[in-house]
Amino acid sequence: MIMTILRSNPRGWFIVFVLFSAISFSFSARMSLPVLIPGWEAEFGWSRTLMTLGAATIMIIMGSVAPFAGHLLDKFGPRYLVAGGMILSGSAVAVSSLMGTDALPLTATWVFFAIYCIMSAVGYGMISLPVVTATIARNFDENRGLATSIGTSGVGGGQLIFIPTIAWAVTAIGWRPTLAGFGIVIVIIGIGSFFLLDDDHPDAKPESGGLKISATIGAKLAYIFGNPVFWLLGGAYVICGFTTAGVVKVHLIPYAKACGFNLTTGAAATGILAGFDMVGMLISGYLTDKMSRPLLLGSVYFLRALTFIMLFFVTDNVVLLFAFAVIFGTLDFATVPPTAGLVASHIGVNTMGLTMGIMFLGHSLGGALGSVTGGWMFDTFARYDWVWIIALGLALLAAVLSWSVPEKRETSPAGPVPAAA
Repeated sequence: MIMTILRSNPRGWFIVFVLFSAISFSFSARMSLPVLIPGWEAEFGWSRTLMTLGAATIMIIMGSVAPFAGHLLDKFGPRYLVAGGMILSGSAVAVSSLMGTDALPLTATWVFFAIYCIMSAVGYGMISLPVVTATIARNFDENRGLATSIGTSGVGGGQLIFIPTIAWAVTAIGWRPTLAGFGIVIVIIGIGSFFLLDDDHPDAKPESGGLKISATIGAKLAYIFGNPVFWLLGGAYVICGFTTAGVVKVHLIPYAKACGFNLTTGAAATGILAGFDMVGMLISGYLTDKMSRPLLLGSVYFLRALTFIMLFFVTDNVVLLFAFAVIFGTLDFATVPPTAGLVASHIGVNTMGLTMGIMFLGHSLGGALGSVTGGWMFDTFARYDWVWIIALGLALLAAVLSWSVPEKRETSPAGPVPAAA
């Protein structure tokens, strides 16, 4: 069965493998900040608000880059985007290890924002989920949901291994050599991806509908924004960013530490959460090909909302902390395969890079808002209760938006198709 699936599209599955590897390292680097927050608080005297503002900066810049990266992907393919993004972000991470030293004659705060946050975020935006999902979608007709889930599960697989490893290394040898070494590895992976990927990508088949790849970005934007499904999925995706990238991914480790757990325990919970990202993504990818995608997507958001109730009772209960990590992780990236499938069906694969890029921008803005909201509320009230309540309510709203999307298995988008420019 497995070999039959692999033999049906060997080139496509090779691309899945390369992209899985790339985002494993890229997303682990992006999620290293929560591990570094306690140490930087002690060494530089930074407030949690300042550092979560840095996390918000990463998400805003990364999200702003994603639509342009998606448009370039639609026209030129993944090679230069993936390789360039990995090399740029890896270099930024490595150079950040020098902040606060004589080797980099700039203030630590300036280096934190300009290099660790902004420079790296440009690279993360070039090798982000929109690039991965759109590349895979164009290379698969059958098993698209499964291929998307496997490729994007590198996000969880990488964090499962690397976040606890980074936490251990920070404790054992310090944050400076940890960042330097991890950044160099990312650069090496980027160089390798340049030779493993190519610029060729299949154009859409006549029945795929939507605009041609040669359409101008203005025509594509008008087409995308005129589709009501984009607004339903995009609104849910903004909330997705708030609840996951903003609230949980940034604040779970600091929250665990505020509850009395040590850094390694918090990082281990985050690693388990990331590992179950991968499990949930694979399950969701399989179900995306088998059942109603709006029903699946809305159910994921609904169940995610309920998990925030668990956080009120964590306090010093390590079992409940890890139980939350398992359940939330299973639901975390499970939104990606059905969302990508609905975009492909309703809007079309030729504009999928740009569409997913715009949605990723919304996801990042939601994440930035969640990050800053959590940091401000903790600094103000010394507790996270209201953050969990807000996240719960918004996740329920995302479920309603997702259930409002009509199922549509054929690939041609509904409504009239504007002429390509």
